[in-house]
Amino acid sequence: MPGRWMLLMVCALCAPALAAQETFTLTPFVGWVFGGTVETRDGRLRIREAADYGVNLDLPYRGSRSTRLRLSFTTYDTTVEEKADLGDTSRALFDMRVDHYQLGGTKVISEGRLQTYGLGTFGVTHFSPRDANYSRETRLSMHFGLGMQTMLGKHLGLNLQGRLLLPFNDYSGSLFCGSGGCTAAISGASSLLQADITAGVVMRF
Repeated sequence: MPGRWMLLMVCALCAPALAAQETFTLTPFVGWVFGGTVETRDGRLRIREAADYGVNLDLPYRGSRSTRLRLSFTTYDTTVEEKADLGDTSRALFDMRVDHYQLGGTKVISEGRLQTYGLGTFGVTHFSPRDANYSRETRLSMHFGLGMQTMLGKHLGLNLQGRLLLPFNDYSGSLFCGSGGCTAAISGASSLLQADITAGVVMRF
């Protein structure tokens, strides 16, 4: 629920910008997420590889042709396993849904028929175990990646991208205020490293 409320809030904030811009792109995508082994107090846990899917909304940013504002949602269903200390044996603990809600931007690296870009986003990741014995968790997270896309026509194109998915296991925040105003700072560390490769259809409006 916290992630869904955040998504609705971000959509509301983006609505005026969306209405003011002449063009924006919507890119539904599917892909494969992998990685996700983490050491815990209860042993070594692994999030099983799975198919993921979602959508990216890209908006022009302050009239720039190379920088775009991105709102992204990604979700997948997986199984959490407990791995043995020795060997490759593991046992399934519970099924889980993972939702990523992200806000950030993209920056064009090279123009042309095949356009390449870098991306960076910040948001939250919501972990929802299917087993009532385990509690839900919402963590701050960041995504970094590279992508490429080509337009097949004025309104339709193809997209391919790869990302690092970094939910923060430990994080802290602080707020500093003085005569010149206030500054907020957030720091965090992630031992749960995942990545995904996705392919999508670009729809330009």
